[in-house]
Amino acid sequence: MDKSRQILELITPYIKEGKILTRSYNQIQQSVNDFLVLKDNNKIFACVALRIYSQSNIGEIYSLAVAANMQKQGYSNKLLLMAIKKANSMGINKIFALSKYNKKWFINNNFIQINLDKLPKERQESFDHNRNPSIFFKDIG
Repeated sequence: MDKSRQILELITPYIKEGKILTRSYNQIQQSVNDFLVLKDNNKIFACVALRIYSQSNIGEIYSLAVAANMQKQGYSNKLLLMAIKKANSMGINKIFALSKYNKKWFINNNFIQINLDKLPKERQESFDHNRNPSIFFKDIG
């Protein structure tokens, strides 16, 4: 099974719960290079994506997911470190995430909450005001 299909299967339960935004197979396939994954026996069990806003020199972490049977083992933190390492290798020293859930996890990982006007203009324009997620920011430089 291809990487995009495995990512979609992994995030689908979280999409149904409203914890991750809906993404189609085609959307994942188009942004598959954004995704960092953890595998066991060639099966993806955890993922996170990193989108770079080069004009603002900032990265967005999205679609962080760990399979239900693999949770509580530190994989979310490992994915975060992988995303930070990738961002740093690209010269990015700030990241943000939008989430309605897991506020405690973000705070425990030294993110701070910020206002919408601190995001890149491009991201402000696509912000879903109906969903109204919290915006978490972390300086990684």
